[in-house]
Amino acid sequence: MSKPLPTIDQLTEKIAALERENAALRRDFTLLSAKHAVKVPDSFKPFFDAAQQTVSAYFSKLKMDPSCGTIEINDQRYVLVRASAFSKGFLETIQHLYADKGESEAFSIGQNFLFDYAHVIGMHDARDFHQKMQLTDPISKLSAGPVHFAYSGWAFVDISPESNPTPDDNFCLIYEHPYSFEADSWKQNGAVSKEPVCIMNAGYSSGWCEESFGIPLTAVEVSCIAKGDDCCRFIMSPPHKIQEHLERLKAKHPAHYSNMQPYNIPTFFERKKVEEEMERSRMLAEESAKTKADFIANMSHELRTPLGAILGFADLLQKTELGDIQREYTEAINTSGKSLLSIINDILDLSKLDAGKFIIESVPFSVPELMHSVQVMFASKAAAKGIRLSCSVDMAINYLVTGDPMRLTQILVNLIGNAVKFTESGGIYVNCIVEREEETQVQLCFSVRDTGIGIDAGKLNHIFDRFTQADTDITRKYGGTGLGLAITKQLIELQGGQISVSSHKGKGTEFQFIIPYVKSADQLSMPVLEPAASHQFHSIKKILIVEDNLMNQKLASIILQNNGFEVIIARNGKKAVEVLGRQTVDLILMDIQMPVMDGYKTTKALRELNITTPIIATTAHALSGEKEKCLQAGMNDYLPKPFRETDLLNKIAAWAKHHKPDAQATAGGKDAPGLSLNFLMAQTKNNKRFVLEMIDIFRKQNPKDISALKKAVEKADYTSIYKTAHTIRNGIGFFGLTQVIGEDLLQIENGALANEPVDNIRPYIDKIDGVCREAVARLGNMNVDED
Repeated sequence: MSKPLPTIDQLTEKIAALERENAALRRDFTLLSAKHAVKVPDSFKPFFDAAQQTVSAYFSKLKMDPSCGTIEINDQRYVLVRASAFSKGFLETIQHLYADKGESEAFSIGQNFLFDYAHVIGMHDARDFHQKMQLTDPISKLSAGPVHFAYSGWAFVDISPESNPTPDDNFCLIYEHPYSFEADSWKQNGAVSKEPVCIMNAGYSSGWCEESFGIPLTAVEVSCIAKGDDCCRFIMSPPHKIQEHLERLKAKHPAHYSNMQPYNIPTFFERKKVEEEMERSRMLAEESAKTKADFIANMSHELRTPLGAILGFADLLQKTELGDIQREYTEAINTSGKSLLSIINDILDLSKLDAGKFIIESVPFSVPELMHSVQVMFASKAAAKGIRLSCSVDMAINYLVTGDPMRLTQILVNLIGNAVKFTESGGIYVNCIVEREEETQVQLCFSVRDTGIGIDAGKLNHIFDRFTQADTDITRKYGGTGLGLAITKQLIELQGGQISVSSHKGKGTEFQFIIPYVKSADQLSMPVLEPAASHQFHSIKKILIVEDNLMNQKLASIILQNNGFEVIIARNGKKAVEVLGRQTVDLILMDIQMPVMDGYKTTKALRELNITTPIIATTAHALSGEKEKCLQAGMNDYLPKPFRETDLLNKIAAWAKHHKPDAQATAGGKDAPGLSLNFLMAQTKNNKRFVLEMIDIFRKQNPKDISALKKAVEKADYTSIYKTAHTIRNGIGFFGLTQVIGEDLLQIENGALANEPVDNIRPYIDKIDGVCREAVARLGNMNVDED
């Protein structure tokens, strides 16, 4: 018996049920495609296959109810947004709003907004998804990201085998988005971007991975379809490693990335605010530093000029016949003036250290000789207080080291000066030993121990702080600014060393510091200054003082006249040029700051007139770079104010050794100016055999070095240029030629270090070659008894 036909009402109900079922099936994402939602290397496939099942199950729970305006997936509310609104439309709006910033900067602002926003979404989506699906392993967490990315309509992800997803600094993910919604939004509009546009893709993916691995990550799009590239390719890594990966990509694929431009590397949210704040701070700091430097430079000049006169005239006054009270007064003036000068020097040093302009030299010197000089410096002060001053050096230090002897002296003077100041009985013991030695390097340990007042244990941690002394009573009793030890510590650290202190109240204090040095290849003794009384000034008789300050004119005149020199005074540079147009002099003392024509312009004018008379700059400006600036301007030497009589006479004596009476009149003659055996004869105690050996070595080696220097310049081999010029500069010093071509060789060294064009270096070569050729020829005919 056949079944009865359904009624109209039954058929209607059945049709409605089928429609509901069909609608449900359409919302079941698992039936949409059997293809993979991500492309990965074979080694990653097991993780991503599992991820696809997990994500598919998650998206299968889709509910849409237009009557309530809701879209839910797995009980989470979702919204649909037109893709172009989040990319092309948004970026164009931002560019319009920030048009005053310029196209590039406006686009960058839009990038920052989108990246930050997407990065946060990626992190929150990942966190919620991981919790709901109970994922704990970092790789499982990561693998769900690209699948989730595809299911939510952002992009399909193709991960490169070059990727290395590890939870550390080596994390690197290289991937492509063939169907990026952002690039498509430009492509569909027929628009081409100048910059990569897949910003939200980069932000979302790096946010998801950051949450998965628990490390900061960022992503950069290196090529983009919206720009006309063949694909949208990304690199993801920790922010501080991204540049390294970009360079590696460029090296590996030069054909694609040979013209790779610098990328804006996003780091997340506060970055722009921080950058802008840092930029403002930097500008303020630079302005403040410049103002401070200018103030200190000007104040230094203004203070040093009258102070130099006070100290100089006090020194001259002490050499006259004085009564006991008068001598006491002049000693008080001298002591107070020197204390004030010390404070000015400390403030200058502090300014140079803060500005990063404190230059550490690298020259050969003898540690035993330096220690002996410092001991001699303090011997009379220690004797006057009735305390012992002992200075010993490890016998193993029988070689020269390369470093900064001036700064080592400054450190020892600070520490020994404090020891003398705070020690009333007992002694001061200064030692230097080898801490560690290798074939070419050595670490020297210096110690300064005293039996003075000591320091409280509670104050030791602050003893190196600025403007700090162990006790306020010390300041009242002994004076001082509390800057010396702070400067000492910074000077030691600038040379790669370290300092420590130990002390017992009432028993004494010991400072120890270690500085590394390089053993010098030159093992001849360094020159030592002669006492002023033993100087031979040879043919220097007439000296021109170019100085506008009346006190400085009088001070220098009296010192020079008392030592038998004829003195001419010019109150500014213009007057100096007029004087030298009428007569010749043997030496010029040139002030820098003068009205009408300053020292730099005057020197330039004199050199243009072929007046080659040695010029010694005398300036109260004592900031870093002042000496170099004077030498570059054509001056021959530098003497900072205030100077003592012995300082000035030492400078004159040094130039007297190389001076020819007709130097100004015979400039450009055939003699090798400055050539002298005085240094070698003095240092070897007239060992003529040794001097002849040195001459022979120089005559054989110097032409080879000059030839090597020329070849290095032609090849633009900057390493060889530097090394050869340095070698030549070391050699010429033994024969008195440093004052003639030493500065030229130094300019070559500096140019090589800076990789300057060789055309800037070539002009020095002809002069150096000519001087050295003449020196080699003259040394072949020179009698070692010649002056």
